[in-house]
Amino acid sequence: MPLFRSTLKTEKKAFLIWAVSLTVTLLLFLFMYPSILKEKEAYEKILAVYPKEILEAFAIELDTLLSFHGYLGYVYGYILLALGIYSMRLGLTAIGKEMSRNTSEFLFTKPVKRSRVLLEKSLAAFLLMFFLTLSLLLAALFMEYLYAEKKEPGITSLILFSAFFLQLLFYSLGLLMGIMKRKVRFFSSSAIGVVSSFYILSMISQVLQKDYLRFFAPFRYFDVSEIMRSSSYDIELLLLSLGLTSLLLLLSFAALKRKALSAG
Repeated sequence: MPLFRSTLKTEKKAFLIWAVSLTVTLLLFLFMYPSILKEKEAYEKILAVYPKEILEAFAIELDTLLSFHGYLGYVYGYILLALGIYSMRLGLTAIGKEMSRNTSEFLFTKPVKRSRVLLEKSLAAFLLMFFLTLSLLLAALFMEYLYAEKKEPGITSLILFSAFFLQLLFYSLGLLMGIMKRKVRFFSSSAIGVVSSFYILSMISQVLQKDYLRFFAPFRYFDVSEIMRSSSYDIELLLLSLGLTSLLLLLSFAALKRKALSAG
């Protein structure tokens, strides 16, 4: 699988930067948890002043925020935004970079099916996203062992691993966009724009409390408060996430095939 190995090699540096940066960020925030817990009453008074809509927009629940998993979920919400940008950038560049650099014709004339090219690149991306999620999970489990009053590694794993499903979804969306567009000039800014829009939509849906809006807000598919209450994912939203990912991947394969045929 030469393209699989080549993609891993090409993305290795960027992966290490993202993995180290996000893992260290998560650790630093969780290191602050004991000091925040000591000032629990002061934080409760401060948060009580904020309007209800602001707290809902940032998914802050006073009852759970100062528990380990509640605080982890609050911090992880911002980590998820970065993970969404990383995974969408991976999708945009998988084929889009070849098209933007006018190297796709050279790639597609090799004695390898176009579907094989896309499959190997996607498998490499899935592996990178999995190890990025795993790095964050191990960091969170370590901090839970140090600071959590009640150890519930199962809930921690559910919260952290939800990022993998979200990354798959944004990767698939980026992949389709990268194939459909003739040229993507700015991969990172395109990823930031799209993912940030979905993040804002999630905040709006959180404030409006309309159930149907949740289906259009991927960042709300794996609600931390719900995971803490039920110790499981919302099956309907999990299946929606996996279904959308599968559909976007199928559309990507179909779009790439059409491009190949139209190219002669």
